[in-house]
Amino acid sequence: MTMQTGGTRRHRFRGRVAILLLLFTVISVACAGRLVQIQVFQAHALDKQAAGKREVPVTLTAQRGRILDRNGKVLAETVTRYRLVIDQTVAAPVTTTEGKRTVKLSLNDIAAKVAAIVGGNAQDIRSKFTGKSRYQIIAQDLTSSQYTKLNDLGVSWFVFETTQKRIYPSGAVAGNLVGYLDGQTQPQSGVERMENTCLSGSDGKQTYERSATGIRLPGTTVTEKKVRNGKNVRLTIDRDLQWYVQQKLNDRQAELGSKWITATVMDAKTGELLVAAETPSVDPNNVTGVDASDRGSRIFQSTYEPGSPIKMITAVTALEQGTATAESKYIAPNSFDTGAGHSISDAWSHGPLQLTLAGILMYSSNTGIIQVGKTVSDESRYNNLQAFGFGQPSGIGFPAEASGVLHPWQKWDTITHFTTMFGQGMTATPIQMVSAYQALANGGVKVSPSLVASCGSKKTKSTSKRILPANVAKETIGMLEQIVYKYDAKPAQISGYVLAAKTGTSQIASSSGGYEKNHYVTSVMFIAPANNPRYVVGITVYDPQTEKTSAGTMTLAHDILTQVLTTEKVAPDNAQPVDDAVTW
Repeated sequence: MTMQTGGTRRHRFRGRVAILLLLFTVISVACAGRLVQIQVFQAHALDKQAAGKREVPVTLTAQRGRILDRNGKVLAETVTRYRLVIDQTVAAPVTTTEGKRTVKLSLNDIAAKVAAIVGGNAQDIRSKFTGKSRYQIIAQDLTSSQYTKLNDLGVSWFVFETTQKRIYPSGAVAGNLVGYLDGQTQPQSGVERMENTCLSGSDGKQTYERSATGIRLPGTTVTEKKVRNGKNVRLTIDRDLQWYVQQKLNDRQAELGSKWITATVMDAKTGELLVAAETPSVDPNNVTGVDASDRGSRIFQSTYEPGSPIKMITAVTALEQGTATAESKYIAPNSFDTGAGHSISDAWSHGPLQLTLAGILMYSSNTGIIQVGKTVSDESRYNNLQAFGFGQPSGIGFPAEASGVLHPWQKWDTITHFTTMFGQGMTATPIQMVSAYQALANGGVKVSPSLVASCGSKKTKSTSKRILPANVAKETIGMLEQIVYKYDAKPAQISGYVLAAKTGTSQIASSSGGYEKNHYVTSVMFIAPANNPRYVVGITVYDPQTEKTSAGTMTLAHDILTQVLTTEKVAPDNAQPVDDAVTW
């Protein structure tokens, strides 16, 4: 047996210690290096990563602007609502205070209290407390009162988000104009869509830090982007006058059985729309309550052959070019052969009529206006139709606005050459019709029509252009007075005021060609007062089932005109109407 000496043992011991020290040194150096790497080189990245786990982003939703009438009355506004959300992984019983007592609430207790405040089943709410979702909606569309009651429960893991809800206090009044939002977010029609950039503003952004238990840490909120709320849009519409007219339209539609009726009131001097009413109308609070076809605005989007009101433009073209005067004499036959295998006749049978131009407009003779139209060129009539606004959008910018159809005069066939003289072979919208008569009422100066008065402090700018000599406009209005005081617009007379009007009854075009039998559009255009025009009122009745002529619009026109003149405080002038000769 070999014996180890003490020196050998000490030598081996020192060797082991040296190895251990070396290992310790290596580990220490490695740890120090790693620490340097973390604290110096990776500190920013790791801090950012950690912050990402504890920071919570919050979108600050911009408040959508209000839509107001001309007097500041609210047609659309956004109200604040709240959403209760939780992180299921931190949902737990809480200790809170009720009055002066300290109480412990189980999850069942909390669910019962929530149900009592927001409605619903407590068990369903309780089931939403359990799970692994970091974002669970418990209740939404909460009022301020409900938010306060829930917040007072003292549940630390409740999180409240601010939301918005669009409401329309006036309901269906101007509903077709105002439009609505899809799911309270995206504008679908009307002014909501037309002025969305002005109304919507831009969202802001905040972040805050929360603890490991999900509680928001005070003093950690950082605003990264400020919210910019939307601006208010003020319309030219008078809400109360709009309401009155819509009630009258509803009543008249029930009596006539028509598919729809529109009534438009325009300021003759400024082009502003005071009323753009129609029935059926949509309530933006309950869009699905009406058929999809009734959710837009037919004043801007529906076209029809306008018929006899276009005779005014044929007449002013002849007056302007000096080929006719109000008392120029014509023979209006019962029918007129176009020479293209087609004849044109009047709405009633008669022998040859000895009519002046004023008489042709009063009796609304198709064959008579053809005699007038033949004295001017197609190009001149087409240019005037364009100048009065046909074949193009009104310029208001209403969503999906129709342009109507006005073919270039070079493409008119023989039939169109004649029919455009009395409003067939072309189509128009109600807004185009009232805008055309605005130019006549304003002494021949056409002003761009407007529905929006301002966006925030920025006012809508209008444009104006003279399209007709003032003397021609005045002479034409005088001829149109004959219709009110000598013919079928007599029921619309208002004591103390002189009115001018042009009536129309046109056939509804068939999709298969030609016209629908016994289906008509009746209309009337009024200028009031005629001697100093302030307002133009246009009424269109589509496919009435009872009274199928423009006579069915007269009592409606009388009521609307009376209310407009009263509301706008237009004093009676007791003037006398023009007395043009209508026959010879």
